Amino acid sequence: MPDGYACPRCGTVPAAGERFCPRCGYDLAAPRRTPTSDEARRRAVELSAGRNVSDEILTPLWILVPLLAVVAAFAAGMALFFVDPSLGGYVVLVGSIAALALFIYLNYKLIDRMNKHMAREAALRRALIEHAWARGQERGTAAAVQPYVSAMESIDQGARISDVPRSTLWSLAILIPLAGIVLYFYMLYFLSKFAFEHDDRWHAFAYNVHLASAANGVNVPPPVPRFPQDRSFVLYLVITIIFSPFLIYWYLKLIEDTNGHFREQWAFEDGFRAATEGAK
Repeated sequence: MPDGYACPRCGTVPAAGERFCPRCGYDLAAPRRTPTSDEARRRAVELSAGRNVSDEILTPLWILVPLLAVVAAFAAGMALFFVDPSLGGYVVLVGSIAALALFIYLNYKLIDRMNKHMAREAALRRALIEHAWARGQERGTAAAVQPYVSAMESIDQGARISDVPRSTLWSLAILIPLAGIVLYFYMLYFLSKFAFEHDDRWHAFAYNVHLASAANGVNVPPPVPRFPQDRSFVLYLVITIIFSPFLIYWYLKLIEDTNGHFREQWAFEDGFRAATEGAK
């Protein structure tokens, strides 16, 4: 398969030379044809139906779980220290290991949901592009919709370059001696880039879907208006180095910004589904 070729069913980018999609099994060598607008719409609706699996909403309380484990371990360890010092030390050690494991699991979940969402959204963008173009061809409005489809194609291409899936093994970076801290902050870098930039790109794409749909005679509501958010990785890194508890706020933003993106995208998908249902 060509570099950057994504599975048309699930959006996963396979390794070079793979015949079948490693995620859904789609035959990547099968001839591709332009679907009808109804087929593209059904595909978009199908992808929306699976969003609860790929787009996991995380509670901010996940940030506190490792901290509570540490506090509980030290509290219990100190209480037992006066009875049996070795037992108290053992409890602190076990509690610290448990807290580290929970922290690693949180990072795993952040990376895993990022990867799953990027794959679903890539397939969704393709379905929305195909729907807009096919409907334009069917209704004779292709010339009017073409500029918006071109913009959608450009945004989609940029997203496929920028939205790089990351191995969940990055969640273990903190365990590597010496270099681990550098690798850990690189993990925070690509998670931050996803949370802060991915949403803006989606809104630009969704707004062009709205405009293309209007040109095709369908009133798909525009995406929720976005307000600029200053999420500088360098600034967050410097503040964290100076004042380490700031890392808690950083994780809060990683969770909340991505949760917000999911919910706003779901609202747009629901608007698209309702507006295009039964459209002539």
